[in-house]
Amino acid sequence: MAKLGLVTNAVGLVISLTGTVLLFLHVTDEYHSAIQDIGSIAIGYLGLILLGVSVSVTGIALLLRANVD
Repeated sequence: MAKLGLVTNAVGLVISLTGTVLLFLHVTDEYHSAIQDIGSIAIGYLGLILLGVSVSVTGIALLLRANVD
């Protein structure tokens, strides 16, 4: 169970990091930052970041459960 927790935590961190980098690249790009609909695009990237955080928290919960057993 501990190995599954570590893998889940790592996957969550990779998803969050990917969302953060994509959001940063999109906001700092001169062409994309001029788009009027930047709010909905940013919400999509923030959703990806929050998905990664929730997967990472699930991995931490699995690690804690493995320590109790």
